[in-house]
Amino acid sequence: MRITRTALTTLVLTLSPAAVFAATGLFTHATAMNVSPDIPAAQGKVKFSKTNDGNIAIHLSVKYLADPQKLNPPAAIYVVWVGQGKDAVPQNVGALKVEKDREGTLKSVTPLHAFQLFVTAEANGQVQEPVGTKLLWIDYNSE
Repeated sequence: MRITRTALTTLVLTLSPAAVFAATGLFTHATAMNVSPDIPAAQGKVKFSKTNDGNIAIHLSVKYLADPQKLNPPAAIYVVWVGQGKDAVPQNVGALKVEKDREGTLKSVTPLHAFQLFVTAEANGQVQEPVGTKLLWIDYNSE
């Protein structure tokens, strides 16, 4: 029995939710983030691109990220930060909502061109400084 490539692709996509996520193109054409040993199953990937006005667009996708309430210590939500060095206070660029399938995305923009993008688990999405441990992170420099 011969299986066509289209039929095989359809079968794989039907059987694997992760394959569906990868088929969107983001997980296959993005840079992997570092992962804390506190959440070893998690995966994060991010795409950076320059906008027309010279800012940096961020498109972050995560999968296999645990419910933040199940972490130790428990938290309410994941927050994404952009920070420039140890002395600068990082900027909260948004709350990362993780769905029941343990996947989530966040799109944001920053005027910074060299920074560390990282994710922490926090008590709420409005915090002004990170309290939680860095769970996912990546350094970026467009210069």
